[in-house]
Amino acid sequence: MSPIVMMLATAMTHSIDIDHRGSALQATYSAQPEIDMKTIGAATPNRMEGRRCLWTAAIKVDRQLSDSKTATRTVSFDRKLSGSRHGPCEKNSRAMIEKELAARRSVIKAHLMEVAQQDQAPLRAELDAMRNLASN
Repeated sequence: MSPIVMMLATAMTHSIDIDHRGSALQATYSAQPEIDMKTIGAATPNRMEGRRCLWTAAIKVDRQLSDSKTATRTVSFDRKLSGSRHGPCEKNSRAMIEKELAARRSVIKAHLMEVAQQDQAPLRAELDAMRNLASN
């Protein structure tokens, strides 16, 4: 993992405290971009570069309960960021795309907080279901 993605991963977390039937829990949401690149266009000898690197970054949001590795799951995968760069997609393109994502931190953080807000009712339902299974 590159230093930029690591910086994004560490900076893109949001925690909420939940009181579920008298038990205090903490849900930590973390955003992780999954980058996909595709080169389009043609490379013609003796002509200007005609290829472009199209990229998309699907923002995956995982939820972890009270530092438990077993209570972790993906709750959102619906936000995508995209862009294009001149030239073919190569290893160094990924670093440039990661820099573009770092520049869009506010968009990713806003999405992360929105997912955390929307997930509170489903989270409580899952906690109720786990409690009911445990008591049977």
